[in-house]
Amino acid sequence: MRYIAINTAAPVIELLVVHDDKQHFVSLEKVMAAEQLLPAIDRILEDMRLEVKNFDDFVCVVGPGSFTGIRIGVNTVRAFEYALKKNAYGVTYNRVMAYNTIGGVTTFVDGGNGVCYVAVYNGDETVEEPTCIYKKDAEAFRLKHNFAAIADYDMGVALYTPNGEALKKAAEYAIKNKLGTEPLYIRKPQPERKDNDI
Repeated sequence: MRYIAINTAAPVIELLVVHDDKQHFVSLEKVMAAEQLLPAIDRILEDMRLEVKNFDDFVCVVGPGSFTGIRIGVNTVRAFEYALKKNAYGVTYNRVMAYNTIGGVTTFVDGGNGVCYVAVYNGDETVEEPTCIYKKDAEAFRLKHNFAAIADYDMGVALYTPNGEALKKAAEYAIKNKLGTEPLYIRKPQPERKDNDI
């Protein structure tokens, strides 16, 4: 397989380049994702002595997560798709996290403002699609399933650690299933939320 996978929805930027038997992964502190992403891709490709046109597929995390981060990832892979006449695919951040373990897992993504995005997987199977809940309800949600739990924030369960392997499995799942790049915004924008909206 030949693809570039990026995750700009998470607290750190994850970037994975796979070209046949060559693989390079890097995670970057997320300061200015829009300014960091393309130079990081350029550096990796230069180190691997490859060009962006040498890849067939481009994969991004479509959410849930940072609104701006999601847009950066989605727009980057769509630009590659358009300019190079290649394929672009998307995968959820919860699924990436789920591939950090084996078997059934409940995933928790920090949504800020007292909420988190949760989803449940059992291997490749989606048990519960990503949704938004209050953090105060996270433990009750976790106990609904007899699965392991992983989070990208400290809540007393396993902490997601970017290592490239989870992003690789998620990217290859997205490519195999031809998943679209439509951004996943679970919550309404702040101005559109009513009193009872989460």
